[in-house]
Amino acid sequence: MSRFKHIIDQEPSQQSQQDLPPDWPKVFPKSIVGLDRDGVINVNRDHYITDPDDFEVYPESLSAILKLRLKGYKVVILTNQGGITKGLQTHEQVEAVHQRMFEIFGNAGIYNLDGLYYSESSLKDDYYAKPNIGMFHRAEKETFNGKTRFKDKGFYVGDKMSDLKAAERIGATPVLVRTGYGLETEEELQKFSKEKLRKKTKVFNDLLEFVERLP
Repeated sequence: MSRFKHIIDQEPSQQSQQDLPPDWPKVFPKSIVGLDRDGVINVNRDHYITDPDDFEVYPESLSAILKLRLKGYKVVILTNQGGITKGLQTHEQVEAVHQRMFEIFGNAGIYNLDGLYYSESSLKDDYYAKPNIGMFHRAEKETFNGKTRFKDKGFYVGDKMSDLKAAERIGATPVLVRTGYGLETEEELQKFSKEKLRKKTKVFNDLLEFVERLP
């Protein structure tokens, strides 16, 4: 059984332009920037987030996502929520947290994203759980209709080794941020066995620093 969930929140094609500010882009012609959630967009907790009130977004990440959209980048969130399979969180709790996230985005002037995908496990044999790339393939096929792929100068931003490995496997540029578990991952990346991945990976202090380097 596929342990996978896909949510699209107000795709530009489905949302009336009359509902959007006149300066909000009508099209997003640039490459895909995929984002991990925990540790990149929001503060990591020492437990799975089940309460929307426990969801704390990095202010810098809000600014970064807004800049990505205004610059014309496609943005999709791809996250493992392994607590579902472990019985530590439910789909309903995860979706309530995501609803809160979208509310925060809207209040920050981020009026739409291209999509959100999450797996309900972190198991190695789960095709949809990172570092496997089932979610990425589904995003390419369903959200972008196969016309834009991560290998087309795309990026994937994360704070864990599984994020970097997934980016490498899908052909995107791996981007490591030092928020969340990023510092520990950066240290692990120095191992000789990670040399090939290290050479491909771009490292930034946070999501905003990465976005500000993009054209």
